[in-house]
Amino acid sequence: MLTPRSFSRSFPRHIILLCFTLFLISATPAFAAPPKVTASIKPVQALVKMVMGNLGTPNVVIPATASPHVFTLKPSQAKMLENADVVFWIGPGLETTLKGPLSALAKNARVVELLDAPGLDLIKLEDDHDNDHIDEHDDEHAHDDDDEHEHDHGTVDPHIWLSPVNARHLVTHIAEVLSQIDPDNAPDYTKNAKKARQRIAILIRKTKEFTAGMTATPYLVQHDGFGYLARDFGFHEAGHIQTMPGREPGAKHVGALLDTIKTEHVKCLFHETQFSPKLAQRLEQETGISLREIDPMGIDVSLSETAYVRIIQGLVVSMETCLYPRQSGKVKQSQ
Repeated sequence: MLTPRSFSRSFPRHIILLCFTLFLISATPAFAAPPKVTASIKPVQALVKMVMGNLGTPNVVIPATASPHVFTLKPSQAKMLENADVVFWIGPGLETTLKGPLSALAKNARVVELLDAPGLDLIKLEDDHDNDHIDEHDDEHAHDDDDEHEHDHGTVDPHIWLSPVNARHLVTHIAEVLSQIDPDNAPDYTKNAKKARQRIAILIRKTKEFTAGMTATPYLVQHDGFGYLARDFGFHEAGHIQTMPGREPGAKHVGALLDTIKTEHVKCLFHETQFSPKLAQRLEQETGISLREIDPMGIDVSLSETAYVRIIQGLVVSMETCLYPRQSGKVKQSQ
């Protein structure tokens, strides 16, 4: 018969300790793995990363080099939607081409439309899209344009991430959703969201200080997607080239742009890396307006918990080179 003393003699001490350790590990409840999260565009991915922190890294469907308004889904990107537990997107008014794939592929995921987040201060858009660019060859596409308008979130500007004020509400909403899906990690989501709001508050304060001398200079943008940035920081946006994202305007709108440049003494034209610069370059040649490239999607910004802050900083610094060229330097990195 084995006694405790004979048992200890029969089994080496390190074996006993190993068995005891394995018992403790098996008796400890395992923490649930964070959900598989997918974001529609990089700015949304950056906001979700702020909330997830070290718990995980969200996937992104639409690359930053592409426009979310006109995008074709690849098999690898479709797989992201199929495997996701939760998908964050702005809404059909922005990522129009994702509406069908989300319904068909993300059946097992919770799909969160961020335009519905509480507390957002949204910009209402006027239906000022002219149709003089549709000629006799485009009649067959006119109905498609009408269908695209039906996808709009009412008449709301969907580019909500370009408002840091709104971004603070977005991280709060993202944290609430993730906490519901993954309650085990809810304290971390809440803590990370609080830290994110603090970072964004610093970004807002420092950007207002940096842009104080830039607000008087009128400028044009590629398409009507920068209203929130202008509103939050008091910029003087005088108009936009494209009345419909991804489609060049007709002669009537181009004529109006030329008149605006002349009468309002517009000095700067900002075109986006995600769109063709042809018309912007033509306006530059015809009027002498200064052409600058801006990137609202953060192509060169590596994903981290400060990526969203750096996307906004990059935009402002790019604009500063034209709106206030006498000033040098960059927006200080918000922590």
